[in-house]
Formats: sequence, C-alpha cells, structure tokens
Amino acid sequence: AVVSTQSTGYLNSGSMTVEAENLVPNSCPGIETETETKLSSHNTPDPKLCSQDSSSSDSKLSSQTSSDTDLSGEPTEDDDSSHQFVVRSGKVQECMSDRENWYSKSKNYWKEVPSTVDGMLGGYGSLTHSDLCSSAQFLAKLYTGLNTELALDCGAGIGRVTKGLLLNIFDRVEMIDTCQEHLDSAQEYLGEELFARVPAQHCCGLEDFHPAPDSYDLVWVQWVIIYLSDYDFIELLARFKKSLKKDGYIVIKDNVTRTGCELDDNDSSVTRSDYQLKQIFKRAGLEIVVDSYQKNFPRELFKVKYYALR
Repeated sequence: AVVSTQSTGYLNSGSMTVEAENLVPNSCPGIETETETKLSSHNTPDPKLCSQDSSSSDSKLSSQTSSDTDLSGEPTEDDDSSHQFVVRSGKVQECMSDRENWYSKSKNYWKEVPSTVDGMLGGYGSLTHSDLCSSAQFLAKLYTGLNTELALDCGAGIGRVTKGLLLNIFDRVEMIDTCQEHLDSAQEYLGEELFARVPAQHCCGLEDFHPAPDSYDLVWVQWVIIYLSDYDFIELLARFKKSLKKDGYIVIKDNVTRTGCELDDNDSSVTRSDYQLKQIFKRAGLEIVVDSYQKNFPRELFKVKYYALR
C-alpha cells in the first residue's frame, strides 16, 4: 500500500520549515536508509554497490548483464567523445548516439506497461511501502530551510510518488512523464482532492523538458535517469539547477551498479555506477549535499541510492 496521507499530514507552504518528524510516516517501523555521508564527486566507487543475480526478474529494479568492458568508468582526456559520454562502453555509446532510436524504444516500452502500481514498479508493487517510507526519511535529512510550495515529480507515471510522498509534504506537485496514458490515469489514482493540487502535467521526455527558472523547491527524479543518454542527462541536470528556487534540491533516486554500466538494449536503459553518476553530477555543475542507500530491498535487486544535489 502507498503511504497514507493521514500518516504524515500536510505541511504548509511559504517560509515554513519542514519538521523532520512530520516527514516520516508512523506506519513505517524498521524502514531506514543508511547514514548519509558528505561526498565529493571525486570519490571512488563504493564496493558495496554490487549487482546481484538477474535471473529472478525482468524489472528495471533488477540487475542486467554487464555490457561495459572498461569497468573504471573514468573518462580519458584524449578521447574526443569524452565530452559527450561518461560511460566507457562502446556498445552503450553507439546506442546513445542513435538518439531517435534510443528514446523511441523506451517510450514504446512504457506504452505497454499497465497503469498500476505494480506496473510502475516492474512487478515489484509490494515494495512501494518500503520505498516511500525510506524516501520520506531521506527527505527528513533535508528539512532545514526546505520550502514546501512546489515540487516536480519526474517519471511520475500514475502518480505513485506524487501521492505517497510528495503531496504529503508539498502544497502542489507537477508531474512529468513520457506516457500520456499513465498521466491520464493519475486523476483516478490520486483522487479528486489530491489531483486538484497538481497544477500541471507535462507529457514529454525529460531530454526535451525545459523548465522555467526559479520554479521548484524540489525536483524528485526516481527510476528514470536510466533512460537518458549521458549528454542529455548532464544537460537536463544543468537546466534543473537553474529551475530551483533558493534552498531547493534535486534528488536522484535510482539503481547503481558496483562498477561499470549495464545496458538493456530492449528498452534503451543503462544503469550506471556510483562513480559514473558522480562524474555526471560534476559535469552538470552540481554538488552532492547528502547521499545514502535504500535499505530493506530484496537482495537480488540492484543497490538503490539517493543523492541530494544543488
């Protein structure tokens, strides 16, 4: 079940500071994220970031077969493509270079996914409660000075995170997704009262999204960056940085590999390492304020990591 709005309560907007205890649902015993650390984008990969056996699921949460033959993930200065790519796999670079095909595959994939919580989580609908509770606890770490007027939910789908997390904290939440069918299902899923607090739905790929400057207190980006090429990911983050209000954050929550990258050519998705993500953040001119790992997920899945960026 998604987190109840009654568990967290609504928080007022304006200059009000979010209270940490109000962010964590009372119905989430035993859900935790690992202690955050202050990190530099120059840090080396964490050996804890290891993918597991992929035989149990085809979900984007589960691991794939590695396609990166250069496991360092470190760009070389004399490589002409280093400005466009962070991942070093020639196969991945080739796929990303065919921009039209790269994005059409993922869009076609999601058109076939049912507009349900289980569909949004690739068959792992039972994890939504653990996921949302953990995310609430991560946001609690950012509560000092966080304004709560407007958030953006990227890869929103039917509004699973909008309903179970963001509308428990923010007055209003905009949604963006590449699939119109999923966005159309959001009104029924959210209900009339909550949907009235969604001022805009944007149906487009993140690679084509250009938000207005000084718009958002929080940009939440969960389980969607795998569908962006390195170049478009960097450019998007730079645009998001400009779209933040004072004291705002970009939060990335996604799968990470232990090292290298892992490609699924069927839907044009690439799961990157912690090191590669940090290189992308650095190139976009962003700094990691705090990060941590999701806990209490099945062992067969990728590690999931949070990054709060500015």
